Amino acid sequence: MSNATTTKPITIHPLIVDSHDHPRVLCFGEALMHRINRPEADTENKANTPDHPGGAPASVACGVTRLGTPASVLGRIGDDPLGRQLLKLFERRQVSTPALQTDPKRPTRVALLKRKPGGDLCLDDFLGDLGQGFADSAVVPATLAESVKPLLGEARWLLVSTNALVSGPSAMALDLLLKRATAQGLGIALEIDWCPGFWGLAPDAGPSAEVLRRFRPLAEKATLILASAEEAEGFFGSTDPTTIHGALAKRPAVLVTGREGTVRWCLGGRQGTLSPVEESAPSHPLGVREAFTAALLDGLCRRPELLEAPAPGGDGVTGPGPIEDLLRFASACGALVGRTEGAIEPQPGREAVKAFLNA
Repeated sequence: MSNATTTKPITIHPLIVDSHDHPRVLCFGEALMHRINRPEADTENKANTPDHPGGAPASVACGVTRLGTPASVLGRIGDDPLGRQLLKLFERRQVSTPALQTDPKRPTRVALLKRKPGGDLCLDDFLGDLGQGFADSAVVPATLAESVKPLLGEARWLLVSTNALVSGPSAMALDLLLKRATAQGLGIALEIDWCPGFWGLAPDAGPSAEVLRRFRPLAEKATLILASAEEAEGFFGSTDPTTIHGALAKRPAVLVTGREGTVRWCLGGRQGTLSPVEESAPSHPLGVREAFTAALLDGLCRRPELLEAPAPGGDGVTGPGPIEDLLRFASACGALVGRTEGAIEPQPGREAVKAFLNA
């Protein structure tokens, strides 16, 4: 690790409950396959392009369980070979799936990605549509709301993203989930995960007025918001997490990640900026942000007091040090994922992250 400011060992806080029958984090949204479109000159690799399981909610659920916190994925996939491949992955990662529907008519979505000149990946197209759309957009709201009931007892967080707002069924299911989750006292984690292609917009387009209209009520329900600097500017008109925090009625925790790896944060009544844990940008950015989000939610399940604001004139339950430790841990998860192609396969376990930070 190149960041010389991290010198002390990272403490691993165990969970009191470690049963995968009782998920602590529920992740609602798309589970899909990524396929990276190689440059035309790279004919050897282009012929052997593998599918990488992903989708932000599915990646976060897998990352959370990889770190030892039980999680469940909610949504809908196709009853097809790709869908069955995802189900095997979830079983292997011990991600529970009682609220994951299978669609006999619509396929599992394939996202074809291409590299931009700077190395970032962007959506080029969706593959596999047979004329009725994709399974993740056709979730049955009432069935999902019913099947999630048994999962709410031990759950602490519901993770959602803007993609859930695209289709009518998905948006209805999201609304029902938010009502059930807030009634049970779950935190709502909103990962912006802006993907213009889901909305039929150009790859580099920002959110339209219609997108912002649908988005605002969701943002107002969030307990925790995670965004890149570009997403923060596009959805909130600011990259300052304290400004975003103050503009929303629930005063959520806000984290804004920079392209270079910095994290600006407003959390637990405190604010700060975390330097990158690696000097170089990730070689393989797919899945980096989801690994960060997974580690953050894992840490907040282990130490929920980090969200508590200090009393006036005091340092509260904890000072900023433990928050920075958690954010360094989460950033290290992202850095390790960014070294290998794929969103879910490279996700590290706790000991690997600890070794990276203490190197």
